[in-house]
Amino acid sequence: MSKKTEIAVSNDAEDYRDVIIRINLDGKTDWLFTASLDKEFDLILEDAAPRSSATDAETFIDNDNVPPEVLAELERVQPEVMALLQPET
Repeated sequence: MSKKTEIAVSNDAEDYRDVIIRINLDGKTDWLFTASLDKEFDLILEDAAPRSSATDAETFIDNDNVPPEVLAELERVQPEVMALLQPET
């Protein structure tokens, strides 16, 4: 079982920053989440449903049924995500 989590800044504009979190716990399905920070530095978790796809397909589908282990992994990496979202001081 290949467990992989990728975190990357996808947009680093002066007034808006996006961080993409891609979680793959079973070696088959990628879960894609987006976290954003606006110019007032309020954390915004996208209103869109989390998206998942088979690893061989880059077309993501909205999926309301996020497995608990994926949510646990998302929570585990949250400090790293928040560090990326914070503005440079």
